[in-house]
Amino acid sequence: MISSQATTMSDDADDQRISPHYNKGEVLTPMTLGDNEDRLSCDVIVIGSGAGGATAAATIAESGRKVLLLEEGPGYQSSEYSANFTGMTSEIMRHGGATVIMGRSPIAYLEGRVLGGSTVLNGGMCWRTPEEVLNNWVKRGLERLSAKRLDPYFDLVEEVIQARYQNVGSEGENNQIFRRGAEAMGWQLQRNKRNQVHCVGTNDCVSGCPTGAKQSTVMTWIPRLLQAGGHILTHAEVIKIRRRNQRVSGVEVKLRSPLRSRRLVIEAPRVVVACGAVQTPLLLQRSKILKNKHLGRHFTVHPNAKVAALFDAPVNSMKGVHQAWQCTEFHEDGILMAPGGVPLSVIAQCFPLMGSDLTEQMRLAPYIATAGVLVDDSSSGFIKAAPFGIDRIRYDVNDFDQERFIRGVQRLSQLFFSAGARKVYTPFNEVPTLDHPEQIRRLADVSPKVKHTEYFTAHLMGTCRMSTASEEGVVKPNGESWDLPGLFIADASVMPGTIGVNPQVTIMALARLIGESIAEGA
Repeated sequence: MISSQATTMSDDADDQRISPHYNKGEVLTPMTLGDNEDRLSCDVIVIGSGAGGATAAATIAESGRKVLLLEEGPGYQSSEYSANFTGMTSEIMRHGGATVIMGRSPIAYLEGRVLGGSTVLNGGMCWRTPEEVLNNWVKRGLERLSAKRLDPYFDLVEEVIQARYQNVGSEGENNQIFRRGAEAMGWQLQRNKRNQVHCVGTNDCVSGCPTGAKQSTVMTWIPRLLQAGGHILTHAEVIKIRRRNQRVSGVEVKLRSPLRSRRLVIEAPRVVVACGAVQTPLLLQRSKILKNKHLGRHFTVHPNAKVAALFDAPVNSMKGVHQAWQCTEFHEDGILMAPGGVPLSVIAQCFPLMGSDLTEQMRLAPYIATAGVLVDDSSSGFIKAAPFGIDRIRYDVNDFDQERFIRGVQRLSQLFFSAGARKVYTPFNEVPTLDHPEQIRRLADVSPKVKHTEYFTAHLMGTCRMSTASEEGVVKPNGESWDLPGLFIADASVMPGTIGVNPQVTIMALARLIGESIAEGA
């Protein structure tokens, strides 16, 4: 177990801070930790077990440092996940999945609160950061983020998480409809690589993979962390980051167990915050340890809008993989289209109906295909901690991006009609349905307003951005805070800007880079 005596980072081979009873690391809970433990210490504390935290923790532990990874939520085995979407959301997502970004129109999002973080909830898409994005970051002085220097990191990440194409035949009709429509329009398609091993297409990605096929951090980086001797403590909510003599000194934790909650102090000369682009700035703001003006700013979300379509033949969108292709024909315009199999409760949200009308509509659910339009941000929002836990999470879709949403929904409607759709359901209240391809032009004529559009997102980025000067961002190119030595950030919040693709691989590559800097003592 992690030592109960204060320590400093050291390479001394005789330094015994892990009990000799454990040759490898353990996953601990408040129950197994012991009631008498109220103060622990280690070399490095990592807060958060998602794409950033687990990658950084494994990287540091493999260098010989004593690492303790803290996760606010529980740990689950693959067999404990189920297709009961409503039931699982209450167990593995923050606020039971009822998380919303406020703005001109609310934007729903999901945030993992479970061992593995949001890698347990995501669709498993694996895209490298586009080279043009990396070139822009290099122009801002971030030379370590060039395509040439990051390529080996992308290679390693893809190897560890087993990024590969879906087995032929497992895609499902929802994906095949999307493919047929794009091909009929002559539009460019790209197959998705996903971090999976022989995914059979149960489409339970969002509620946790019940087969173990999806290679979340629980299946990849976390075993590497444990193999290297690192420890994990679940049900551990970090409520404050501590500082002493103008540098980070550890954290205060609230341990939650069925019997009672209690406080724990953990001391370490290095703390890595990897709670995601929302929770990381909130924790830092509540801890009152940074005064950086960029903290919580530059919040980008890759806003999405879902589109559904009714077909004559069964689609059965929950049979098949979540997403097997993306249409990149309009990527240069910042518009990405992709299929997305979603649970029935989410399909129901496509229709502005209630009661018996909604019940009747949902009888058609087996014949409904679903997809989405992603728009690369030209806007940004902010995160601000507020009293009584009423935090301000704000993002306004601007008129420029709304015009791109209208064009994207028009094109996705064309795709569906080309694939044989009988009706298309849009995210716009002014024009909720299209019964014929000729009606697509109505979307441009009506020009639906932001406040009358339904949005969602799965990509949250940029609230503690990396920079070459303290006046421009929150962390240095090595991930360390400009304002507090020993404090590092290693998640999507450090991204210097939006990337236009699924960010999982980018997050892991940056976390690996930052983890190496910590391991090397940089």
